Amino acid sequence: MNTTRVKTVSILGIAVLTVGFLASASPSQKADIQTENGVRVVRNPKTPVAGPGGAPAAVSVIEDLVIGNDTSREDHWFGFLNSLAVDASGNIYTVDPKNIRIRIFAPDGSLVKAFGREGQGPGEFSGPGGIIAAPGGIIAAPDGTIAVSDVLNGRISYFTREGAHLKDTSFGTYRIGGLEIDGRRNLFATHIQSPSGDKQTWELVKFDPDMKPLLKIHSISIPFKPAGGVNMLYDRLFFALAGDDRLAWMVSNDYAVIVVDASGKTVMKIIKERDQQRFSDKDRDKFIKSRFPGGVPSQIKLQFPDYFPVASGFMTDEKGRIYVRTYDEDGRGGVAMDVFDPAGLYIARFFVPEDEDSAAIRNDKLYSIVKDPASGNPLVKRYALKWK
Repeated sequence: MNTTRVKTVSILGIAVLTVGFLASASPSQKADIQTENGVRVVRNPKTPVAGPGGAPAAVSVIEDLVIGNDTSREDHWFGFLNSLAVDASGNIYTVDPKNIRIRIFAPDGSLVKAFGREGQGPGEFSGPGGIIAAPGGIIAAPDGTIAVSDVLNGRISYFTREGAHLKDTSFGTYRIGGLEIDGRRNLFATHIQSPSGDKQTWELVKFDPDMKPLLKIHSISIPFKPAGGVNMLYDRLFFALAGDDRLAWMVSNDYAVIVVDASGKTVMKIIKERDQQRFSDKDRDKFIKSRFPGGVPSQIKLQFPDYFPVASGFMTDEKGRIYVRTYDEDGRGGVAMDVFDPAGLYIARFFVPEDEDSAAIRNDKLYSIVKDPASGNPLVKRYALKWK
């Protein structure tokens, strides 16, 4: 039996959205756990299973902070935003590639520091809109430094929390499309190879702190110039750190999460059953309206799949839980987030606003990027996750 509760209230003039989802597992709804060639393989059913507490978890999502809606104060609003990071203390780090500003906010939303300037010199950033490659354009590294991926300058720039520039590390010959940093300052990133024929290859690579490649974890190939036009839902390679010396990754069209150790060896495979969701004409119209509000340019031909991919986003938290954002809708403007515990069990599902980009989860707080309907400027929203 599945139960969904949606409630909107107002506290001191702030809208608070509470969404709770509870799935009761029948005796047949259990994960099948096997060891295959030394790998833990967890096959989960369609609905959440009982976790360590003896039942699936219920999660309430409560908005508790908005940053960026005070345009009257300098450096308190964003011109553009497509990445953010959060450290263990709850400080929030953002990069605004339009205004060339790195901003650090305290957990209460107050501005702590703002810095950055355009250029190609040490610690400078190149070109409005070209600083970061989502996901992971800005990272709050475990050692307390800030790392920013600057695509046009072809490097990672490191700063102290006070804004002092430490060093720049060149991408070299690699084309970086994502960034994670572990406790040993090793880097995980996608390398986007130059197109070969009608294919382009994306590789998930582990680098040492100097961008020397240590190992290739996985690669996928996608059509470079599909005959039917631009593919708007092409395969994506998601990845995120999943605890000490572990990395979790998945491909957007396959509900299989792979966890590898520091050597790149697969130690766990998490599988979840699902029904394919057909991509309808209504979905097509909705998709086009959201991305091309003024209409599709005549020179662009769009291509859509018959079915939605599995995942539209992928995150982990400091407890080793894995969150897969899906395309499954609740009919109220929300999409489902599936949660797996460190042992690979599918323990919860909750819903987040469809029009917001879920960017990070830390200390049971969900951080999202959303466009302000009034000004059109991006905002950072934080939600408290209440587990039951």
